[in-house]
Amino acid sequence: MPEVVEPIKQAIAESAEQRSEQRLGLTARRAAILAAVVCVLTLTIAGPVRTYFAQRTEMKQLAASEAALRQQISDLQQQKSKLADPAYIAAQARERLGFVKPGDIPYQVQLPPSAAVPAEPGNQPTAAATNDPWYTSLWHTIADAPHGPPTPAPPAPAPPPVAPGPPNPPPPGG
Repeated sequence: MPEVVEPIKQAIAESAEQRSEQRLGLTARRAAILAAVVCVLTLTIAGPVRTYFAQRTEMKQLAASEAALRQQISDLQQQKSKLADPAYIAAQARERLGFVKPGDIPYQVQLPPSAAVPAEPGNQPTAAATNDPWYTSLWHTIADAPHGPPTPAPPAPAPPPVAPGPPNPPPPGG
């Protein structure tokens, strides 16, 4: 009987081995199919995710731009309300253009060119005052490309020095 049992054991072992190989084959196929499905899903989702992040970045930029524009609008509205005030306009005319009201006595302090004005921290140095008429100052404030005052003409050359010596003799026949 042991002889009969031996081939049966071998047949059972071989069938178990075949089943194991079939399972591995099935498992490998399932893994390959699963990997392909994951790849397809990843590629399908990648486009919309990239678009989502690009639009989110664009929305942040637009929000920052909107905030800057709103700040600019509020600044311009404040300036508009100032310009609607006649007292502000009069003060600006006095300060920028040197206007005076009738009956006021205008004073203009002129420092010598060698006098240095101490600069306060945080202030930019201002252009030196000139003796130009008021409309020149006005032109410089409204010109598209502001330019400095015109440079003065160079002084005329001095006449040549006269050499000391005897005076010229009178012309003959004179």
